[in-house]
Amino acid sequence: MATVILPTFEWTRSCDQLGRQLESDDELLVVCDSADDPVASADLPVGAELLVAGEPEGCSGKANAIALALEHASQDRIVLTDDDVERDDDWLATIKRLGEEHGTVTAIPVFYSEEYPFKLLEPLCIVLASLVVDQTDWVTWGGGVTFDRREIDCEGYIDDLRQTVSDDALLAEYTDEVVASHELVNPVRVPGGPRVTYERITRFVTIFYRFTPRKTLAILGLFLAVAAAGIVAPLLVAFGVTYLARNRYRAFGVDRRTWLFAVPSLVLAPLFGIAGIVRPTFVWGGRRYRWDDTFDVTVLD
Repeated sequence: MATVILPTFEWTRSCDQLGRQLESDDELLVVCDSADDPVASADLPVGAELLVAGEPEGCSGKANAIALALEHASQDRIVLTDDDVERDDDWLATIKRLGEEHGTVTAIPVFYSEEYPFKLLEPLCIVLASLVVDQTDWVTWGGGVTFDRREIDCEGYIDDLRQTVSDDALLAEYTDEVVASHELVNPVRVPGGPRVTYERITRFVTIFYRFTPRKTLAILGLFLAVAAAGIVAPLLVAFGVTYLARNRYRAFGVDRRTWLFAVPSLVLAPLFGIAGIVRPTFVWGGRRYRWDDTFDVTVLD
């Protein structure tokens, strides 16, 4: 049994996949911003409840939604997810089972797009997912993560959600150990035009930088060093980064040939990294935020 928390603006195919997997003792809390959002008039599955979070103040819309849902949750096992995750038929049963076995468990995202320039950055996202989500406890992924609220300071987590942006990076601060499961490698198709790609990638960087600044700078330095080595030994570096990307694709079972874009990803990574650290604002979910410190967020519009 679990409380599944799903922030969403509208009822999507991914939501429908999730709704069909609910068991009789699960509850699904669907959270939107406004009673005028399309999901508020959707035909929700049995076991689902609609919550209206209202406009966020001093935090992101998603963090605001999750904080409200946690206050309404009736189960101790919590599952956080998104409305754009591609799920197989036993996704919910698998994440609940893994959570009971290991405690806090995160799925591993595979972001992909058929649009440019994001398509050029797919190897970057997959390699970083293998380093940051799969190999460390730095961050969980809010598109698929479960935890037992008795094992964390849930009241503190809720309070902090209402003054920050990232629910998943914050959750990692509250847990002693995070298990990333290869049983839960979830593709997420994203729009990939220039503006939306810039906002998405720099937001990711900003999240990492706000919660783990030294590690973020170390990764940025590594990318700069490898790019600089490419000037001296271009063929060797090109082969090495392409081989690494192909290896990570195979490890995650990703059947796409975009690992061939490993070199463009390497070139673009430091540019997006620096932009994510120095830019003052970013757009997420239709809102523009200024995020000056971990718990200092201003909603601009």
